[in-house]
Amino acid sequence: MMNRSAFCLFLILLLSGCSFLPTDIVNEIDMIQGVGYDLAEKKNIKGTIVFPSFKKDKTSSTEVRTAIGESSKEIRTILNNETRYPLESGQLRVALYSKKMAKKGINDFVDTLNRDPAIGSLVQLAIVDGTANELLKMKKYKNENVSIHLQELLKQNMTTGLLPQTNLQSFLFQLFQTGQDPYLPLIKKENDNIRITGMAIFKYDQYVTSISMKDLYIFTALVDKNRTGLRQFIVENHDKVVLETIDSKAKYKVKIVHGKPEFTIHLKMRTKLQEFAPSAKKRQSFDKKKYIKKVEQQLEKNVLTIVSQFQKHHADPLGLGAKYKEHYRDFNEKQWNQDYPNVKIHVNVNLEIVQTGSVD
Repeated sequence: MMNRSAFCLFLILLLSGCSFLPTDIVNEIDMIQGVGYDLAEKKNIKGTIVFPSFKKDKTSSTEVRTAIGESSKEIRTILNNETRYPLESGQLRVALYSKKMAKKGINDFVDTLNRDPAIGSLVQLAIVDGTANELLKMKKYKNENVSIHLQELLKQNMTTGLLPQTNLQSFLFQLFQTGQDPYLPLIKKENDNIRITGMAIFKYDQYVTSISMKDLYIFTALVDKNRTGLRQFIVENHDKVVLETIDSKAKYKVKIVHGKPEFTIHLKMRTKLQEFAPSAKKRQSFDKKKYIKKVEQQLEKNVLTIVSQFQKHHADPLGLGAKYKEHYRDFNEKQWNQDYPNVKIHVNVNLEIVQTGSVD
C-alpha cells in the first residue's frame, strides 16, 4: 500500500495540475494567422506574415513583418529572429501567392504547409493579382485583422456566393489526382478594398489562366453539387432575365469514338426568376418556355467557351481525365495529355424555373 508520505506527495502533484509540465503561454507566442509570398530578386522569395499583437491595456493590433529568403522556412527563421515572442503557425487562416509567383509553381510552398502538423487542412489559399505583401500591409486592416477578413470573405462567397469550395486539402487532392488540375480564388487590392476577381486555373502547380466572375456562375455549377448563385442573362432583343439557382448538378459521360474519348456534360439546374425586364418599355408577361430555351443555349455556349479555354492551356480543372480513368482500365496518362486539347465536348443544359413571382 502507498505510505502516508508518498500519498501526500501524490496529492500535491495532482492538485498542482500541469504546473510541472512544459507549456506554451498564449500571450508569450506570436500566432501567425496569414502568410503571403512574392517573387524577389535573384530567385529569392519575399515572405510576409501577419499576427495579432496584444498589449497590456488589452488593446490589440495587427503586426505585419517581411523578410527575403530562398524558402519559406528560411523566411520564417529570419522573422523569428526579430519578433519578441516565438512564431507559431497553429492559427494560420490564409496563405496567399502572387500571380507572378504562381506562374513559376507553388508546390514547394503548399507542401510546406501540408507537412506542418500544427496547420489544419482547411486553411484558405488564394492567388493575388498584384503582390501579397501590398495586400497584407493595407493600412485599413491595421486594427481589423486582415487574415480574418480574408478568411471570412472567401468563406462567405463559398457558402452563399459564386466561389466553389477550395482550401489546402482540396488543392492538394486536385494536385496529386491523375487527370485533374487545381483551381484557387483570385483576389485583388482595389483602392482600399480587397475584391474577389475570379478563379485562378492551374496546370499542375503553375498558374496558367483565369476565369472571370461572370463565368464563375457556370464554372461553380460544373464542379460543385447543389450550388446556389445569381446570374443575369441578356437574351434576344436585349431582354434581361435574372435567375437565382436553387440547386444544380453536373453529370459527365464518356465514350470512346474511333479510339478517342468524347465527353457529354449534362447540367441540370433548378432556378427561380428574380427579375425580368423586357427591352420594350411596355407590360409583357414572362414566357417561361421561350426564355428557358434562350438561357439554356447561352449556358451551353458558355460551358463550351470555358472548356475550350482550359484545353488551350492544357489545364483540366473539371477533372475530365480523372473521370475518363475511372471508366477505362486502358487509360494512359501520357496519351491523355496529348489528346486532351482536342477532345470533343458536348453540353446539354436542362434548366427549370420553378418560381416566376407572384404574377405569372
